[in-house]
Order: sequence, then structure tokens, then C-alpha cells
Amino acid sequence: MIDMHTHVVPADFPAYPGKQPGHAWPCMHCGEHHRTVMIGGKPFRQVEDNAWDPRRRIDEMAAEGVAVQVLSPMPELLSYWFELPDALAFGRHINGTIAAMVAHDPSHFHGLGMVPLQDPQRAAREVRSLKHEFGLRGVEAGSNINGIALADRRFDPFFQALEEEDMCLFVHALHPTTERLYGPALMEALVAFPNENGLGIAAFIANGVLDRFPRLRVAFSHGGGSFPMILPRLQHGWHSNAALRDTMPHAPEETARRFWYDTLVYSEQALAYLIQVYGHERLMVGSDYPFVIRERDPGHRLLGLELDDAQRRALLTDNARHFLAIADASNR
Repeated sequence: MIDMHTHVVPADFPAYPGKQPGHAWPCMHCGEHHRTVMIGGKPFRQVEDNAWDPRRRIDEMAAEGVAVQVLSPMPELLSYWFELPDALAFGRHINGTIAAMVAHDPSHFHGLGMVPLQDPQRAAREVRSLKHEFGLRGVEAGSNINGIALADRRFDPFFQALEEEDMCLFVHALHPTTERLYGPALMEALVAFPNENGLGIAAFIANGVLDRFPRLRVAFSHGGGSFPMILPRLQHGWHSNAALRDTMPHAPEETARRFWYDTLVYSEQALAYLIQVYGHERLMVGSDYPFVIRERDPGHRLLGLELDDAQRRALLTDNARHFLAIADASNR
């Protein structure tokens, strides 16, 4: 099993290299049994050593039948709100941490890095650095960059670099609208993130990202969030409205099946619906390891579904290999 959706937090952060007072550069507060990521002087998240220790991760992977994890930054570390020099320095630390974990045991880990999308041209250059300097397989990006949808055409240089370097893109919900959200802080991840994903995928379709970059491999977290329920409405509107057809030359259902999605929906019934909507060829196991909302034993929900061996293998390994552009050792 390849777990496509796991995150990394470094054991520590370097000191802030700049002079801007009150900067949101993260630091780590060490407690007795855990550490706390501090951002802007406030606690953001408690983490344990499985956030950075490859040996502990491998032990926990073995206990849950996971052969490979795809490592990506904790989304709050993506730092699009930094000035460019700070973002580059911080990104090198995060990308170096992930690259070192992959190098520790490349049979168990693959890596996705971060690039400074607040400057799309520099982000494009950093895509090439991720591949040729750090040896990573793609980029994790937020669904919006300081409030601008990732699908916006200003990010075309970034998409072009990904396509030219044959690097994949994993889109994770980030900083969704929360003005009407009630309850504790966890409600943002549980409720707002899925809706943010739905908006993000609709933007990719409506703004024709795959029409401009047909070889781009894009995956979305959390099963695409609310989008599987939005898609039939969008498809109906496309059939009944000429303006939508002028905007989108391909049916939304057709384009939606060109993306990839993780299986992190916490329900066999929801997962069965994703297979119906997207097709079994476009889903990859994801757990959100090592955070509190992670799905433990992430492959167990497949057991209750009516899948043949080829379909189960596609969800467990083959689709992720295709997305990551990894050759199957059994076919060499």
C-alpha cells in the first residue's frame, strides 16, 4: 500500500534570518512528551516524533500495512505569506528535511516539496530545484495562494515547469473561508477544508488548467472534498447552459476524471461514491498521517467494497505509481 497523503514537520526550525518584527516564522517549543509548533508566538499544533523520525514512521507503517509513504509539508508551513527571501530560506529547510527522510530509506518514502507560489516565476525555478537538487517527485501546494485560486492563470509558469519536469502536483486545502464557521478550531479541517477543495477543483475545471497543460498530473486531498456532490450540478448546468459550454469545452465529468484524488473520506459509502464519480483508476490511499484526524489503517475501508483484484491493486499502489511517475519494479 502507498499512502499518498502524509505530512512532515521538522524536529526543529532554524532561527528567523530576517529583521521583521513579529514575523510568522515558526519555532518549536519542546515539552516533556511532545513538541508544539509555534507560529506568530501562538501554539499552532502539538506533534510527536513521528512527524520527523523516519524510523518511528516505518514501525507504524508496518503495523498498518503501509509499504510506502509520500511525504509532504504540513500545509501551514507552505509560507505563501512570507516575503520571497524568507520563503526561499524556509522552503529550503522544509525541502531538505523531506529529502533527508527519503534518503534515509527510499524504499519506504517518496517526497513532495514546497515552492514560493507568491512569486510564480520563482516557484517555477524552484520546481526544477526540487527535482534536480532535492530529488523529490513533485510539489504540494495550497488550494489558494493568499486568497487567489491556484487555478488562476498567473500560476501558469509554475504549471509549465511541473509539466516540463514531469513533476506531480498535490493540492491541499489551505486557509479556507471560516467567517461563518462555529465550534472549536478543529472544525476548520473537518468542515471548511472540504468546501475549500470543492471550490479549488471547480476553478481548475472552469479555468481550463488541463486544457493549457494536458500532461499535468494533479491530485486533490480529502477525496476532492465537497466536489463529488457539486459535480452533478456542474454537469447539469453544462448541458443546459451555452455560456458554460463556451467556458468549458469539455464536460465537467470528463475533466474531473483526469485528476487524481485521495481516499480520505472516512466512510465506505463515501468511498464507493467516489469510485462511481471518478473511477477506480483515479483514487489513491491517503491517511493524513501523523495528525489527530488521520485515518488509521487507511486501507481497511477497501475491504468492504466490491472490488476485483485489479481494482484493489489500482487503489492500493498502481494509481499512486502512475501519479508519481514511478516504475513498477515487478514490470522491470
